[in-house]
Amino acid sequence: MSDKTPTAKQKRDWLSVVLRSAVSTGILSFLFFKVDWTKITAVVERSNPIDILLGLFFGGVQIFFSAIRWKILLQTQEIFIPAVKAFELTLIGQFFNAFLLGSTGGDIIRIYYIVQLYPQKKAAGSLSVIYDRVIGLLGLILIGQLLALNFFKLFEANPITRHAVWLFLSISLFILLLFGLILFFPNIFYFEKRTKKKSNLLSKQDLNNLVDAISRYRHGKKENFLALCYSFASHASTLIMAYFATRSLHLDIPFLFLASILAIVSVLISIPVSISGLGVREGLIVVFFQLLGIKVEPALSFSLLVFAMSLFWSLIGGIVYLGYKKPKTDDTINR
Repeated sequence: MSDKTPTAKQKRDWLSVVLRSAVSTGILSFLFFKVDWTKITAVVERSNPIDILLGLFFGGVQIFFSAIRWKILLQTQEIFIPAVKAFELTLIGQFFNAFLLGSTGGDIIRIYYIVQLYPQKKAAGSLSVIYDRVIGLLGLILIGQLLALNFFKLFEANPITRHAVWLFLSISLFILLLFGLILFFPNIFYFEKRTKKKSNLLSKQDLNNLVDAISRYRHGKKENFLALCYSFASHASTLIMAYFATRSLHLDIPFLFLASILAIVSVLISIPVSISGLGVREGLIVVFFQLLGIKVEPALSFSLLVFAMSLFWSLIGGIVYLGYKKPKTDDTINR
């Protein structure tokens, strides 16, 4: 029986990868045959390199703000690392997010390194990465909800965008509800019977440490507020990066409308139906841009340019990873 279980799980994992790859490949193939690539080439050739450089700069600013946000959340758990170290590990996480299947590969890497630095605080260190992801998503959701309501009438003009916005709002409300339950009622996730049955996976002490770590975030009102502020700053930097991408391609798109689209799309591509959102992101951007009368080729050029800007910093993260020196477990990291 035990021999069959891993095999069945492996089959399900492979089936998931195949299905998600099929979705990404299908949408990208459809766009590939639909667009006129000579027009895309013409759009790229007219791009402004100064705006691209400014966009790249704000892409780096986004990673910096994300690193400071994580540093604050680590401090809440009495885990103190320098801002430079947080930035370094965030860059490495960015690299693995880009080149591993899914968008959580970088989170796993960050958990691995922070647990290496503080092995006595495995639960707190691991939760800090998960909570950092949640706070980042929370900031994006709040931005998206505010702007989506502002442009709701325009989004209703197309059935696809209308359904996309309603799906985004539904997911957002669910995440906000789940966030509230975990933060303010952590004990409802503690099950004594489950602990006894699966003691080899998660001990009672591990669960107590996890509940204690959650309680630290529940009572850390100042830290939560600061982390949320840095989340807004991080997303604002990403939106500014995207805005410079539109400027470089000479696309006339209002900033707030662009921000609403990107917030909605970013949340929707987190649904694991494709490989890292490939295809789904491009397809949604094309449809949303059509609301402003922007054709497929410029919209796809924009999506590819923003992806390339993000990929640039992922490659920087890869260089940092190659030069990263793993600290010894008994090393002390000063504030």
